Amino acid sequence: MDRVRETTRTDLSHDDVLSLVKKETLAIHIKGFCRGESLATARRKLLDHEDRGELSQAHEFGRIGFAYSEISDEESRRTHHEQALPNIAKLREVFAPYPSPTDELRLLLDELWPAGAHLMEVDGKKCFIGICRYQDRNVDLNPHTDALERNLPAHYQGHLQAQLSANIYVNIPEQGGELELWDIEPSEGDYQGLMGERAYGIEREKLPAPAAVVKPAAGDLMLLNPRVIHAVRPSHDSSRVTLGHFLGFMGSDRPLVFWS
Repeated sequence: MDRVRETTRTDLSHDDVLSLVKKETLAIHIKGFCRGESLATARRKLLDHEDRGELSQAHEFGRIGFAYSEISDEESRRTHHEQALPNIAKLREVFAPYPSPTDELRLLLDELWPAGAHLMEVDGKKCFIGICRYQDRNVDLNPHTDALERNLPAHYQGHLQAQLSANIYVNIPEQGGELELWDIEPSEGDYQGLMGERAYGIEREKLPAPAAVVKPAAGDLMLLNPRVIHAVRPSHDSSRVTLGHFLGFMGSDRPLVFWS
């Protein structure tokens, strides 16, 4: 089994997406997903953007947009949905006059997936997609998993069969910033046990060596199954800036859904 499969934007297929759902591959690496002119335009704006804030549950990470994982009560849930479309428009403008990579990803997956793809809605309210995330120098994104269920309202549980993530890289340090992937999918109870008293993530010392380590380049797209443990090594010379997206798999005959 290929731990990490390399392909191109034009060759990405329905079967590639299913291989991640089934955990037959750990990641799919699409080099050069973004064009150089688009990246250069966005990088100038994003590295010093006035709307950059701190991630609620991990203040060492910066972000533009309000992630679904930041929802902790009904007020923050309302904030996420109220800001969803304005935040999408804000990040789209960062790439103007070029297409937003998030929009291109949405179109690509809508076209290759037989049932299409669209923004996730919770109680009829659209979710945000395309969060810009900053991992500054010497900040470690510890081994962790991602699970939408941690933030969904109780009555929405059970719709999701699998969760994927799609990260588009805007800026990558020359040293550090590697993506680490473990072929380990802990249950939620086991994951909470591994975390212990930590607010976020797992100590690397509790894990074996990663099954794969990948160093993406600016402009690349990486698709992976975030229910398996993954991490990002600290950056040493510049900030790691990405656009983050999640994909929800509800079944082979149903549309994919997007959120961040």
